[in-house]
Amino acid sequence: MPELPEVETLCRQLQRVITDRMISDLVVHDLRLGRIESPTGKKILKVSRRGKGLEITLSGGQRLCLHLRMTGTLFLHRSDLPLLPHTRFTLSFGDEQISCIDPRRFATLTLRDAPGGDLPPLPDPLRGLSTDCLIELAGKRRLPVKAFLMDQKVIAGIGNIYACEILHRAAINPLREACSLSRDDWRDVTKAAEAVLTRAVECRGTSISDWRDLFGQPGLFQHELAAYGREGDPCPRCGKIIVRRRLSGRGTWFCPSCQR
Repeated sequence: MPELPEVETLCRQLQRVITDRMISDLVVHDLRLGRIESPTGKKILKVSRRGKGLEITLSGGQRLCLHLRMTGTLFLHRSDLPLLPHTRFTLSFGDEQISCIDPRRFATLTLRDAPGGDLPPLPDPLRGLSTDCLIELAGKRRLPVKAFLMDQKVIAGIGNIYACEILHRAAINPLREACSLSRDDWRDVTKAAEAVLTRAVECRGTSISDWRDLFGQPGLFQHELAAYGREGDPCPRCGKIIVRRRLSGRGTWFCPSCQR
């Protein structure tokens, strides 16, 4: 599933490629997306990220809102290429177009009017998530700290891969209750989140299965993973063995020796 670094990668690439360009066509190839009014003739003013979602602001105040869900990716290519497998919609700009490739068909696309009744943005780890904010959000919650970090109703964008990596870097056991962390623990989590996610964006995300960026290139952060997917490997910090546990239905990798 594309997480915050993958979506931020696409956001930055889209900003460079389509800002100030005119939409020549929007074609929905999968009726599961529903009926979407075509924004043909609209100009792209801005591309932004909200959590794991993308918002493309158009002239006239409307926004194309896209969430890639589990397997969605965007691919920029020439408009004269044949339709690619698993394409759900194409957004065209003259001789170039962007295809949404989504084998599982869970991605969503909507055209919305100017902001008005939207919910306020959630705390975002790439936009100054503070220790005090995490302490306040955690409060007396007794759920595991990893599940807390992955709660998309509380913090924007952190998924399974990066929750494992953040907690390993912070030396915090993912099974600990969120309310049990001290201020120093939360300070370490805050610093780890900024470091891990910033580096993952620099690497254009993590390509373990099918993730590709706007130009069809894999990310590189998989080569720097310290915990995720490394069951049975030595911990890069203490040399003990990384283990895998099931937590909230997700695989969770950590070092029980140095993550306390």
